[in-house]
Amino acid sequence: MRVDLPGGQWADLLEPSDMRSGDMKALNKALPIVRTTVGFMDEMHDVLLRRVITAWSLDLPLPRDLPGTEEESGSLDRLAIPVYRALVEAIQPHIALFSEDQSADPKPSPESAGTSKDSPSTSAKN
Repeated sequence: MRVDLPGGQWADLLEPSDMRSGDMKALNKALPIVRTTVGFMDEMHDVLLRRVITAWSLDLPLPRDLPGTEEESGSLDRLAIPVYRALVEAIQPHIALFSEDQSADPKPSPESAGTSKDSPSTSAKN
């Protein structure tokens, strides 16, 4: 899905329905046990953004290609605050998917479910 960013920029993100258990495990592994700090939210956002941004028009490497280290800031740390906030807003459906609130249960896209509109699933019998 394409997200418009401030300054006429854009970013392509995976759909929430295309997220996999490996994405959830990476998020859980990267986060501290205590989940109440602002730093927790920043880390959660960055982990998800590194996994879901597939392309963007910004003049920086993709976050997955330049995640950053203690010595060097990554792509996400170099973004203007309005751009970063727009990306964080765009991943709220992804965060809802990983939360314990299962009311945000996105339907998988035909491509991610291994089926297509042209070839219906054969797992359900009438």
